[in-house]
Amino acid sequence: MFGEAMPPAETEEAERRAQAAELFIVVGSSLVVYPAAHMPMHAKRAGARLVIVNRTPTPQDPEADLVVADGAGAVLGSVATLVAERATSPSR
Repeated sequence: MFGEAMPPAETEEAERRAQAAELFIVVGSSLVVYPAAHMPMHAKRAGARLVIVNRTPTPQDPEADLVVADGAGAVLGSVATLVAERATSPSR
């Protein structure tokens, strides 16, 4: 719930998973609510590539490998279409 503290065990697990990621994608977040907003930087510092998809700039845009300034629905719809096309195309 918004305004409630994140449970410590779940926060630690999220941090561990962020640090283990090769690619961390943020979709539709302003990245201003902590501790969740720390997760992309945990991933980035551990070597992950960081992609941010958001209509408006976030404080972490300068750290991102790719920023897509568009709505989540449009971007994820396009990604799903591309993945489906690749999955059904013959191998090269």
